[in-house]
Amino acid sequence: MLSLEEILKELEDKTKLSRQELQEKINQKQTELSGLVSLEGAGHLVARDMGVNLLTVERKPVKIENLSDGLKNVRVKGRISDITPIRAFKRKDGTDGKVSNIIISDGSGQIRIPLWDKQVDMIENNTISTGDIVEVSDGVVKKNMYGGLEVRMPKYSQMKKLEDDSSIPETATTKTPLKKSDIKDIEEGFYEIQGNFVQLFNTNTVIQLCPNCRSGLEKNDEGYSCKEHGKVKPENVMIISGIVDDGTSSIRAVFFREQAQNFSGLEPTVLMNLSQDEAFNLIKENVLGKDVALSGKVRKNTMFDNLEMVVNDVKELNVEQESKRLIIEMENYGG
Repeated sequence: MLSLEEILKELEDKTKLSRQELQEKINQKQTELSGLVSLEGAGHLVARDMGVNLLTVERKPVKIENLSDGLKNVRVKGRISDITPIRAFKRKDGTDGKVSNIIISDGSGQIRIPLWDKQVDMIENNTISTGDIVEVSDGVVKKNMYGGLEVRMPKYSQMKKLEDDSSIPETATTKTPLKKSDIKDIEEGFYEIQGNFVQLFNTNTVIQLCPNCRSGLEKNDEGYSCKEHGKVKPENVMIISGIVDDGTSSIRAVFFREQAQNFSGLEPTVLMNLSQDEAFNLIKENVLGKDVALSGKVRKNTMFDNLEMVVNDVKELNVEQESKRLIIEMENYGG
């Protein structure tokens, strides 16, 4: 089935109605059917009423930069730039599961695609590998816990490897290149910055996620429950957020999982036994005032309407050694 965006575009091209008029007709059709059909289904019915045959429409891949949360039945293609290690786990019913993530890019942007169970076989048997072009059909675009988008593949979704026709630009490396920059000059993208950690936010430092799908959990009298996987043993994920300042400006930095543990030197199991204020004070003692080199993705935080960095790597700086290195670089540059 075509996505709602594709239906609207096709009807715009083949009728004299505006997008707003078409959207109203689709909403009205869904209401007439008491919400028993999706907007996409209602769109197909509206098209049929107007004499437009959507079954003959060839679906085109959506550019990654045009993907948005909630899109369904999406077709997207790109070149694989990274594949994460395969992680095995056990479900609540005792069955084995496995998961890996691939990152694809199409020249307009990049996005993560989680692969589960049999889908992971494509990696294990080398059907797909870094540098290959793949296409996903009938994917669903969702926002993940880090605030970024990912394309999920339900059971009816498919991924296939395509012939390399050079339509997708080559990726220089499996990692996204980082730009070294002063904080005042950064925009959305991937950067490496250096600065001092000047403020720690007093927020919940450990959250519980489903070990299978990494979704948030609900706590009840019996423990923790996932909407998809039922009662599960939670994965405790550590989060630290605060402000880094380099003298030119400052930026909110968010550390997840291993990066939070590496930065603070603390384990989530230690913090879980403390109150939020006690955990805050302990982390504060370990991180406040540290000079650090951070690399990661800078994105727009829609809640606060400012930029923030999701940290992929953190290193504590030795200020004296760093000063000597910069002096040597300047001398070599001048000479």
